[in-house]
Amino acid sequence: MSLKIVCVLLACVAMIGCRPRHVLSNHEMRDVLYDLHRADGAIQVAGYNYSHDQEVAAYYKHILDKHGITQAQFDSSLVWYTDNPQIFNKIYPKVLERLEADLEREEQIRDASRAKQLAKKEQKQLALEVVQQQIREQLDLYQKGYENPWKEWRVEEFCEKNVVLFGQVSAGNALALSEP
Repeated sequence: MSLKIVCVLLACVAMIGCRPRHVLSNHEMRDVLYDLHRADGAIQVAGYNYSHDQEVAAYYKHILDKHGITQAQFDSSLVWYTDNPQIFNKIYPKVLERLEADLEREEQIRDASRAKQLAKKEQKQLALEVVQQQIREQLDLYQKGYENPWKEWRVEEFCEKNVVLFGQVSAGNALALSEP
């Protein structure tokens, strides 16, 4: 007799913990929650608030469509999971892990982009310095008395005519070249 009671109790406990058929699986719920949190982030970045209900609703509708579920299915699933916190508490940390991994990847991409921009800027600066040095060397030769049409020119005039003519730097930078 006691074995029958134990079996009935175990069956009742198992039935209580079973997810109804209309409720999203743990994996499905995790994926939907992940996408919803990503959308919430995009909404905040876009500066939407409650006065933009149509735009916000479009984000959420797109997510539900992507997962092939209706608002009613999501709502009833959310109610069931909140009524079963022991199961919901197993899902949410995985959602957070994915969001944190996304954040880390995005930071790595931003860091790589910054490094690339810095390298480009340094490369341009180095090229400008090389051109400046070449102009200074050429100007030094001319100023040492070689016969040339620019002998009487001031340094600023020489740089402006020579550098701008050959398109190596802008006229504004040409004046900076003349300063040692």
